[in-house]
Amino acid sequence: MKKVLFCLLALGFLGGCATKEEPKDVTYDWAPPFEEVRWSMGEDAVFETLDLDAEDATLNVNPEKQRIFSFASAMETEVGMAAPDFIFEPGFGLVGVTLSYMPMEEKAAETLAKLEAAYGKSDDGTWSGTKFGDLNLSDEQVAAFKKEADIGKDEPVVTIALNQDAQAVKYQECVFEGKNAAILEQVLAK
Repeated sequence: MKKVLFCLLALGFLGGCATKEEPKDVTYDWAPPFEEVRWSMGEDAVFETLDLDAEDATLNVNPEKQRIFSFASAMETEVGMAAPDFIFEPGFGLVGVTLSYMPMEEKAAETLAKLEAAYGKSDDGTWSGTKFGDLNLSDEQVAAFKKEADIGKDEPVVTIALNQDAQAVKYQECVFEGKNAAILEQVLAK
């Protein structure tokens, strides 16, 4: 009887050790270029954090149903003064930020220097953050992510691109693409 009781107790202890996989610590480059703002935040949370009023922005909705709030006035960002656009997607929150810097050639070197100081050297005005395959995600997290977006292991979670073509209409516009990061934030929150 003691052997049976001991075996049951041992099985119960060992069974308790075989628990669900612990979540891994997942980090990636880069957050949006505003202090305390993160990918996947809702409109109200972003505007409250930055002390902005949505009524001061022009609102456009693109064919993908993304809501784009464009502010005409420049504001301080982590990479210099720029007029921001905030791009929100239903179900994902903040998925993109576009910063419009002064479109003057004499300011271009300064803008590039600020971006390189924050994100590293770039030969072409583009930066790619952490690759999806380097995130240290569990199999469950990868499966949850892939339900929302098709991404390869070598694709970045966040990209940044600065338009350096002085002849372009969007000269000195810097696009922070963070939809993959917004999806990741939601997967990690579950």
